[in-house]
Amino acid sequence: MHASDDELRQQLAQVTTELYQAGMVTASGGNLSVRAAERPGAAWITPSRLFKGALRPEQMILVDLEGNRLAGDGEPSVEVAYHAAILKLRPEVNAVVHTHAPLATAFGMCDLTMPPISAEAILVRDYPVIPFLVGGTEDLAQAVIGSLGKGTANGAYLRNHGLITLGRSLRQAADRTCTVEHAIKVLLICKALGREPSQIPQSGIDALVAYLGHA
Repeated sequence: MHASDDELRQQLAQVTTELYQAGMVTASGGNLSVRAAERPGAAWITPSRLFKGALRPEQMILVDLEGNRLAGDGEPSVEVAYHAAILKLRPEVNAVVHTHAPLATAFGMCDLTMPPISAEAILVRDYPVIPFLVGGTEDLAQAVIGSLGKGTANGAYLRNHGLITLGRSLRQAADRTCTVEHAIKVLLICKALGREPSQIPQSGIDALVAYLGHA
């Protein structure tokens, strides 16, 4: 059974709070969106300039897939342009999550690569790095759209800024954020110990990809 728009707004509030409590969304940094259930060509997105740790369902903003506000008080997130465009260009994607996850932010700044050290690492190995551009600008929106508006990547690092993850559902998109943080944490622990982590051989990678259904 598909969620209603009321349920989707509740999910947006709940997942944003979860990510805030996990330290991945800051008081004012981060934004989430999910494709609307009852209005074609529209999406719900978190509002701009409100504390992210205690958002309520009724504060979510409905926008069309050009980024124009359709309903709700206040203004949509300043990143609404790329949220809307990704949902428009990739019909298999139903949710977009942008966080300031600290490990992912550091990883994207340091020109590191994700070796195949775990199932989580394999899941996020294809995430590109988008060069730094000021948040909320048309330049950043176009860079994100150019990177994630086509193809199959389920996320991208925003250099000196944060992380974007995509999903068939809001839960999947948020879970991918957590997966990235976990994979990077394991990698950095190995490096902190002064050792290079062992890597899964290609046969294991192929088996995991087949099992996980991730190309």
